Amino acid sequence: MIDKARIIARIIDSQRQLQHQLAYDRSHPLFDSNLTVPQLKVLLVLSLEGSASGQDLGRIMGVSLATVTGIVDRLVGHDLVARREDPNDRRVRRIELTTAGTRLIDGIITAGIERLQRMLEQLTVDELDTIDRAATLLARAAIADAGEHGVLPA
Repeated sequence: MIDKARIIARIIDSQRQLQHQLAYDRSHPLFDSNLTVPQLKVLLVLSLEGSASGQDLGRIMGVSLATVTGIVDRLVGHDLVARREDPNDRRVRRIELTTAGTRLIDGIITAGIERLQRMLEQLTVDELDTIDRAATLLARAAIADAGEHGVLPA
């Protein structure tokens, strides 16, 4: 009988090792960024949502509107986000990523892809096929988990 818990533990351990290897790469855009964690969170939310009001950002991040305003002011100063009038309610200001903000968050999200490509090129076609099947299954499970737990899908 195969011990499911033991296999899951091995997979998690392998994933942790892989993440540590990829995180050790100091060329990751996070190491070039002087942004705070709350600023990065705002950029990530905006990349997922497209745009948001200050109240939306405060609710999502669990902080006050005054805190969001300060964070957004600094991001505007870095030309990473812009404020614009909401087309449905002129009293509301929407915050959205600028081109520079989009480039930065895309670079952070996709960092490590080139290294992953180099690693995958070292594998045989059969090994790649196994990883392809496993990645497809994991993606399917992630989508199902997101639906069950109310997590925003990527």
